[in-house]
Amino acid sequence: MLRIGTVPFLVARPLTAGLAQTAGVKLIEALPSELMRMLRNGDVDVALASSILSLEPDNFTFWYDGPVIAADGPVRSVLLLLRPDTEPQHVQRLALDPASRTGRALAQIILRDHYGVDPQSQECSPNEAISAQDPPFDAVQIIGDLAMQLASQNPERKILDLGETWKALTHLPFVYAGWIARPGFDPAEAAHVLRGAAVEGMAQRQTLAAQGAQRLGLSISFLNRYLCQDLSYNLPSNLVRSSLAEFQARLGLPVT
Repeated sequence: MLRIGTVPFLVARPLTAGLAQTAGVKLIEALPSELMRMLRNGDVDVALASSILSLEPDNFTFWYDGPVIAADGPVRSVLLLLRPDTEPQHVQRLALDPASRTGRALAQIILRDHYGVDPQSQECSPNEAISAQDPPFDAVQIIGDLAMQLASQNPERKILDLGETWKALTHLPFVYAGWIARPGFDPAEAAHVLRGAAVEGMAQRQTLAAQGAQRLGLSISFLNRYLCQDLSYNLPSNLVRSSLAEFQARLGLPVT
């Protein structure tokens, strides 16, 4: 039985379509922070997981030649929601999404390297962080479907798209997630299954957008643009490596 992990977000659906019905596959959905634990403990063989895991000393294997979740500009679902009276360069209190791994690191890099600020950071659920008043958070970092929903539901908030800002800072796309294997497992062993799922899912993106619109309360046109234009699911492996190397350098992590 091939145990495959994925995130419960619309962004992953084009890479995981049909996996739950594939013979010999057990598909497990979990938040990015939980997938890290599952890979480390060997509870899954391979997972569509946060790219930051490939940069940490856990002997995880990133499948550079496989499909990824990336964006070469705006990503729409990895955001900072700013108070109406706050500019990014004035952020002093930052709420970090507990579900996030790569997104929270990216937010801190963007604020430090692009805007020159190093705010006090605190893990807090996005809904609670947005409503916090005593004292309020200047910015709320958030990922996934909820990021798109809260941005739509709070039009008074300024939106800082972290993918768009990373592109301006580095002139590179950003790789948010990819297929990452537990120690001792080569993700290429699952290549035929994962590539087949991607082919099936990419062909269903308009249907997935329509389903997402009904579930999330967002427009079909917005989600069509999100899945079909904003996101990049196939990048050349050299570009994936360059993007992750830049991320690693800005995180200050040693090259292994």
